[in-house]
Amino acid sequence: MGTKLLLETNHSLLKTMIPNIISVAIVIAVLIIIHEIGHLLIAKSSRVLVEKFSIGFGPVLIKKKIGETVYQLSLIPFGGYIKMFGEETEVEGGFLTQPAKKKIGVVIAGPIANLILGFILTLILFLTFGVKYAEPRISLEPNSWEAEAGLKNGDLILSIASDTITDFAAIENILTKSFGETLNIRVRRNGEVCQIPFWVARESLTITPFVLPIVGQVKRGGPAARIGLKAGDIIKVIDGKSVANWDEFVQVIRVSAGKKIPIQWQRNDSLYSDSVIPESVTDELTGERIGQIGIWVALPKKPLSLLSAIQESANRCLNVIIQTFVVISKVITGKISRKAIGGPIMVAKLTYEGVNWGVEYFLALWAILSINLFVVNLFPIPVLDGGRILIFIIEAIRRKRLSKKQLDFALNIGWGLILLLLFFTFFNDILRFVRP
Repeated sequence: MGTKLLLETNHSLLKTMIPNIISVAIVIAVLIIIHEIGHLLIAKSSRVLVEKFSIGFGPVLIKKKIGETVYQLSLIPFGGYIKMFGEETEVEGGFLTQPAKKKIGVVIAGPIANLILGFILTLILFLTFGVKYAEPRISLEPNSWEAEAGLKNGDLILSIASDTITDFAAIENILTKSFGETLNIRVRRNGEVCQIPFWVARESLTITPFVLPIVGQVKRGGPAARIGLKAGDIIKVIDGKSVANWDEFVQVIRVSAGKKIPIQWQRNDSLYSDSVIPESVTDELTGERIGQIGIWVALPKKPLSLLSAIQESANRCLNVIIQTFVVISKVITGKISRKAIGGPIMVAKLTYEGVNWGVEYFLALWAILSINLFVVNLFPIPVLDGGRILIFIIEAIRRKRLSKKQLDFALNIGWGLILLLLFFTFFNDILRFVRP
């Protein structure tokens, strides 16, 4: 009986793991292949001789020569590469002898291809699932300046001056631009509509969205799924405390990693009770261990037209780029823990878990990884695309190529930095697995 149960458990585990592992391989492979296709297309259009384009590494499975280029499929599917004539040593008519503008165009095309992929994935995401938004219901502290001006926790903002409010972002947009003004705000409070003359005393807001504690998505195989929580359930009590909004619920879960805590939720007209043990995970911003049970909050969605989806996708890509730089700068200045930096293991782990969250989360994560790859590849480190571009710019300004000794020195510095970064990120990744 025990052997049969063990075999069934292992079979079930394999059925879950194999699709996830395949998904990780596909994501990593596509990110790298798209990057190399970017180099290939611009090299071809710029009449730069491309000797070989390979999908994958290792032993060649099939290959075909078209024109001057050998296209091949190799055994190991994790990525690919492009080999241009005269890319490593200066040869007449080779890549290194081309004008700086042409070389920069070929090199920057790889990162731009990743950015385009991120945009396309985001566009598919918004066209398929719509865009989430926070309702214009506010959460605030009793002693905040907004409370002193007349607003209360849980107020639903209906309009500000002559503007009808449909989401929380509209509140921020109007109030942050109205410093020093008095605006008439209509709110729904305790089922009644009232009007408040609201003086905007400061330029920055302390109010946040008041989000109801409704489950939107449940991670397959997570603690919440194991006790039977489903999308649409309303969290009523956690660890003996009544829950009014999502933040209150999350705060308890975060500090309860590894602890068995009682939870009560409502589904339709029925109440359910159980105990849940939050998993201990690393907060990617602080590097601290926190608790999670594998659920997302339910937020309303609105469908987007093609034009709106394009605009929203462009904004999202820009925000991801900005946030990537912000996080990196905060890590460098110590405002965010260096433990938050992860490497290939963390990328694989995030992708693996992304499958358990469903297609929407998986697409969003894939897009973010692709945009991050765009940013990282443009770092001015000699072995990266950004470093090569910097070298080409320096050579163009000097009107003279760097000597082999200078190039070797720059490349050695670059490889040293990359190896240090890889060691550091691998060390952080391993700590994530071994720390309790």
